[in-house]
Amino acid sequence: MPLSPPVQWAQRKDRLYLTFDLQDCKDPEITVVNDESAHAGKVTFKGKAHSHATGPEEHAYLQELELYGEINQDDIKQVKTDRTVSLIIGKKEEGPHWPRLLKAAGRPPANIKVDWSRWVDEDEEEESAGLEADGFDMSALQNFGGGGGAGGMPDLSALMNGAGGAGGMPDFASMMGGGSAGLQGLGADADFGEDGDDSDEEAAMPALEKGSA
Repeated sequence: MPLSPPVQWAQRKDRLYLTFDLQDCKDPEITVVNDESAHAGKVTFKGKAHSHATGPEEHAYLQELELYGEINQDDIKQVKTDRTVSLIIGKKEEGPHWPRLLKAAGRPPANIKVDWSRWVDEDEEEESAGLEADGFDMSALQNFGGGGGAGGMPDLSALMNGAGGAGGMPDFASMMGGGSAGLQGLGADADFGEDGDDSDEEAAMPALEKGSA
């Protein structure tokens, strides 16, 4: 039975940061789509890796997240290192911070924690705007935005083999086209920081979580 990976998250008015804290996850399968009926984005992560918590033995991991709101399927980036797989997901609409990560109210699963190394309070966001200010190497980001149709983004392994269609595909070193992201792991060199604290406060939103636990 697959294990649940350690997940850290933070947000800005226009985007989410998700980090799957797994070592040597070489070929993760990640999909990011909108469920229009639920008015929520959905993230599915599958992969085999080592975890800081479970030691050197390789395990299969599975995580499904129904997000609080909808996402921009044309604005998804991925950074993969030896220690983590990170996603930067644009929100469908820029606005106030979400009161929590998940659609369901209440305490989130124990493996999902706030990424304090990326967290910025909403009223301080203007002072730390931009991915570089958030600690990202811009040359390490892979851009999955583009004009994807209703079918979403095709499997990247197929694209690598030449199924790009008329006009060819853009340089894979800089971007991938697509709507919903069937994301295969892409090498990069970035670090999302250390694991969060195990305290009760970390499992929920700081300050903004008062009303929804």
